[in-house]
Amino acid sequence: MRLGSSGLTVSRLCYGTEPFALKKGPDDDRGQGDKTPEEGGRILAEASKLGVNFWDTSEDYGTHPHVAEGLRRVKRGDVVVADKSNAATYEEGLEAVKLSLRSLGTNYVDLMFLHNLPWKTVVRRDASDREYRSENLEGRMGALRAFVEAKETGEVRAVALSTHSTRVLREALDVPEIDVVCTSLNRHGAVVVDGTLGEHLQAICDLHDAGKGTYVIKVLNAGRYRDEAEACIRYALGYGDFIDAWNIGMYDIADVKRNVALFREVFGG
Repeated sequence: MRLGSSGLTVSRLCYGTEPFALKKGPDDDRGQGDKTPEEGGRILAEASKLGVNFWDTSEDYGTHPHVAEGLRRVKRGDVVVADKSNAATYEEGLEAVKLSLRSLGTNYVDLMFLHNLPWKTVVRRDASDREYRSENLEGRMGALRAFVEAKETGEVRAVALSTHSTRVLREALDVPEIDVVCTSLNRHGAVVVDGTLGEHLQAICDLHDAGKGTYVIKVLNAGRYRDEAEACIRYALGYGDFIDAWNIGMYDIADVKRNVALFREVFGG
């Protein structure tokens, strides 16, 4: 699947790596998060053999070591790696690219994200429970410039943005430097922080029509809908006319095989 006009070709199923290192699942049954880098790398390499060539990580997920191990087990050009950063300034953006390359053990990262942009700047805690100031799109223009420069030098292949905000999706339409946009979608409408679900879907559709790559996260809402996974995934796959890929957190190879089978049933091949 072509990821918009980014030049990247990815599997429709994107490997969300968070369950390797983070507790996931229903609030009263949160588990997982205990895979060693060697175990995670082995699972990723096996997923690649099954056709899942799109891997999603972030430094604050704690899964850079797992992805680095996976990259050691495959040909680098056979997989597409998305990494994310909360960097805001130009200097922070430069450092984020260096960190990504160094910790993933690669000469380039395929997708470098401005991560989880809010509509208005807020103070948050990341996945490691560290407090940080999350700048909005205007406050991240310095980091965006750094990512664009890294794209020009070949250290980054495409520049991306992730958000749970419909307003930010609309803003991204007017930023030509953004090649790919990633946002939340699930059948319960959770993790859409502003606008209706219908408005959110329309914004994704408009981004796709504008030539930007689109993929979605939170299909299972950080594993909270794990017990209804098939129904949730089928719902999200119903928007395949304007969504290029679906990021689903997967803990082990059994998860991968189930999802690969489901995607093949829906899309064929």
